[in-house]
Amino acid sequence: MMSTRYPAATLALAVAAAALSGCAPAPEPTPTPTPAFASEEEAFAAAEEVYREYNEAGNARIAGESDPDPQDFLIGEALEADIDGIRFFDERNLRLTRGGTVASVEGIDYSTIGADARVSVLVCLDVSEVRLLDSNDTDVTPPDRGDVVSQIVELTGPPSNLRISLESEGEVDRC
Repeated sequence: MMSTRYPAATLALAVAAAALSGCAPAPEPTPTPTPAFASEEEAFAAAEEVYREYNEAGNARIAGESDPDPQDFLIGEALEADIDGIRFFDERNLRLTRGGTVASVEGIDYSTIGADARVSVLVCLDVSEVRLLDSNDTDVTPPDRGDVVSQIVELTGPPSNLRISLESEGEVDRC
């Protein structure tokens, strides 16, 4: 039986000849990542737009509409918190009379990782007209809840698809 294996020296010579003859393709240059946004102001404006659309979707859900789905604007911890919140309300037969209104959005921080952005904003929500009702339509809104709620909101992703990844309580006195 005859072996079809080539000795290592013959294989090395064939590779070297191919490289010298120009048959080997030149390596592609590594593309320089482009910034996610042209400026910090552009990043904050995009974050505000996404948050306002999310808030409108949440208000639509409270009104009984199924579209748009506020969860389409969420990822990570923010999505899990929304799912847990829905479960909490359902288990206790609670409902909101209406949603809050975005009073203001202020940019806090902006950074990039490659083509993705991380944008943090302070959102002030007017909740003065929002009431929490139980299954008997009794108002169970906490009496010490103020008329304004402050949220620190982090959005992440590419500029064309920013999603809310985290929401935490902010300082109300900043609103």
